[in-house]
Amino acid sequence: MYEIIFSTIIDILILFCIYILLTLPLNFEWGYTGIFNLGIYFPMIVGAIITAAIPGRLAMMIYGIDSELDYIWDNAKIVRLVDAKLATDPLTAIGILAVTAIIVIVISAFLGYLSSYPALKLPLDYLALFTLCLAESTRLIGTYTDWMAGGPFGITVINPFVWAGPYSTDVEEAFIIGVTVVVIYIFHKLCNSPLGRALRAIRDNETTAECVGKDTKLIRRKVLMFASIPVGLAGMLHSLYLSATVVQGYTRVDFSYWPWMMMMIGGTANNTGVVVGTFILIIIRRLMIYLKHYFTFLPFSVLWVEPILLAIMLGIILAFRPEGIIPEKPQRIKLGESSKTSFKSEKQFSKIRILGEILGLSRKPYSSGNQ
Repeated sequence: MYEIIFSTIIDILILFCIYILLTLPLNFEWGYTGIFNLGIYFPMIVGAIITAAIPGRLAMMIYGIDSELDYIWDNAKIVRLVDAKLATDPLTAIGILAVTAIIVIVISAFLGYLSSYPALKLPLDYLALFTLCLAESTRLIGTYTDWMAGGPFGITVINPFVWAGPYSTDVEEAFIIGVTVVVIYIFHKLCNSPLGRALRAIRDNETTAECVGKDTKLIRRKVLMFASIPVGLAGMLHSLYLSATVVQGYTRVDFSYWPWMMMMIGGTANNTGVVVGTFILIIIRRLMIYLKHYFTFLPFSVLWVEPILLAIMLGIILAFRPEGIIPEKPQRIKLGESSKTSFKSEKQFSKIRILGEILGLSRKPYSSGNQ
């Protein structure tokens, strides 16, 4: 009994970690910068494909495993041979994991920066459609291209933690939790730094931010590039945890709409709220899975309960609590010599405020209607 409860808690915790790596970057893009990204899961698909395609082939080269074997069609046999080698070679296993993570980080950042050039030239609604189409196109290409990740049936991936023996699962879970904690800390520091205040300024009034010397387009590109990194790592960690990659499983409902709902319920532009919203919805979704047998009285299939719940919750949040459970906190900035902001004196701040009033660009409080 206790083992079942403990495994359930760990399962919820790991799923929470995976989704946090999606919702925090999403909040960084939309909540702080105003970038409407419905294709947030694009780097996640890329990270999952890299995890499926590179580590196993790299291990085959290192250990000289029969090159006549096809990595896709002989996948089960190859993974079994590689895991047997890695079980007695922890340094190589850790090295392969590190190389995979570096490749995921570099490619995710590069694709995020590259996609920003056409994306940021589009209006807000077209930007959302462009990013969604980009993610869906990648999912379809990965699904119907066998050599990447096994096509529609997917493939198993090697276990870089197999050297830990009976504790391999525990080490893997600790690694996922550790990565998540580091990411949460980084976003907390960034969003409470002068950069976070600059992003809010761009979100609230881009013209005013440009008047004080901010290169808004370059900042938005860097935001898209940086936010793609933890999402790519989420794809890698998700594949490692499942010990498989099935690209067609990365649907827009599970990895775009639900993260948006988690962010909106928690509160945009508030990392604490996003964490709370993510945790609440993870609990609700897991309870629905565990208790689905009690919904047999419904006049429709239990499979439809989750999307119906998504639609109902979205309507309720937009109608009664658009700011979320924990709304964005107003920023209090101390000016003067000890200030860490970009304003060096109250005189400089007064000039900027007067300039904004002359141009009719005085800052307004943030709300979803300003986007």
